[in-house]
Amino acid sequence: MRTFELHADDTGTIELVCERTDEEAPAPRVRSFAGRDEFGLLVDDLTPGERVTLFVDDAVDSA
Repeated sequence: MRTFELHADDTGTIELVCERTDEEAPAPRVRSFAGRDEFGLLVDDLTPGERVTLFVDDAVDSA
């Protein structure tokens, strides 16, 4: 697993966008979890071994 450090934008938001390679597959199921110090997303029903591209806009890079 890789680690990335992102910076929230001026509204306190981080946007994560994924694009999948299996265009014929049905929409996946997205679940989220949140605690005091951590939060995340789980994406179910992808095709086994499918590659997914993650697009991340880092507020520091776009400033």
